[in-house]
Amino acid sequence: MTPAELVERTGLANVTLPAATAFGAAERLHRVGVLPSPASDLAYVVHPWTVTARGLHAAGWEPAWSSAQSVDVLMEGVRGRMALGGRRVGGRDAAALGAAGAAVALLGTAAIWRQARRR
Repeated sequence: MTPAELVERTGLANVTLPAATAFGAAERLHRVGVLPSPASDLAYVVHPWTVTARGLHAAGWEPAWSSAQSVDVLMEGVRGRMALGGRRVGGRDAAALGAAGAAVALLGTAAIWRQARRR
């Protein structure tokens, strides 16, 4: 599945950031409880551990799900909910927490820019 196909299938925006910026923002957001996972988990997205399908097939492995089916199952599990402190919330709480998360992200970004300007 290409990144463009993934964006189209999930309806989520694709954001490209330098690794240092992404790790710094994730660390700050985790510290305030917006992200349930530590920033170190982001390394698996930035530098994924992959094995070619050819090698897996040669070893006798056969997939039970396609990439598209896997994404659909994942999106169904998180649709309309967001995580806060490792817990899933939905409905109005998710909207309020989303707004709070956006504000925290904005403040974090502003702090990063301020630090960069001082240097």
